[in-house]
Amino acid sequence: MLEILAEPFIWTARAKGLSEPMVIYTHALRHAGISIVTMAAHVFAALMGGAIIVETVFGYSGMGRLLVQAVFLRDYPVVQAASLMIALFVVGTYVVADIVYAIVDPRIRIG
Repeated sequence: MLEILAEPFIWTARAKGLSEPMVIYTHALRHAGISIVTMAAHVFAALMGGAIIVETVFGYSGMGRLLVQAVFLRDYPVVQAASLMIALFVVGTYVVADIVYAIVDPRIRIG
């Protein structure tokens, strides 16, 4: 966002007399939207890895604890299924991020 605020088109918007919230919300956030969506996708993908640690440490029942228990018990079909579900979640997150890219930036087309 700081890089976007230093761009010449932001200076021009301010020089035209637009208010600071108008400059930030209409001009800066539109161009910073791709970075925001990318970081959000990375965070959601990392949440799945964090769930494994949190569920194991605090003893919550969930996909992460199931995966850890299956690894220790050498239950390979459960390990494969849990790994596949986590991988599908991560891939699905990035697919949704790609679709949101087309919404945020009209120069990007879904094709």
